[in-house]
Amino acid sequence: MVLILVIVAVVAGVVMGQSGQDSERNDEDNKSEVEKIEQKEKEGQSEKTESEKKDEEVAKQQQVTQYEGEDPNVLEELTGTVTYAGVNNGVLMIRVSVDQYVTAGNCELTLSQNGNIIFSDTADVIGDVSTATCRGFDVSVGELGGGKMDITINLNADGKNGVIRGEANI
Repeated sequence: MVLILVIVAVVAGVVMGQSGQDSERNDEDNKSEVEKIEQKEKEGQSEKTESEKKDEEVAKQQQVTQYEGEDPNVLEELTGTVTYAGVNNGVLMIRVSVDQYVTAGNCELTLSQNGNIIFSDTADVIGDVSTATCRGFDVSVGELGGGKMDITINLNADGKNGVIRGEANI
């Protein structure tokens, strides 16, 4: 009987010893898992998720860049765009935006077709907060005929010159 008790005690000691080692291993495994999670969280704070990266890409694509390069106000020539050229109630309406801020000057419109000048007119430049615009041109379609018209706007304002080109279909 004593022998049985000794065997039970030895087996119990071995089992308890193994259990303690497993517990220590589990603690180490748990610590390393916790450390891994904490590391991922730290990395997540410095790195953006795929969703955030995609959102930023979409925002950049949707963002309209009005000016590229240097400040347009320091350019030696005036630049701009034809913002609207369309027919409304028998009138060709042409609207122009100037990229620079100017206070006084004029816009000289020339409409040509196949290299021939069909119509010309002049309008004042109107300064806005950071840009400018031409007062606008309204031309009766009866004076023009039909087809594609080439638009040329010669800008003269604040001692600078520039040319804006576009086209209109009548």
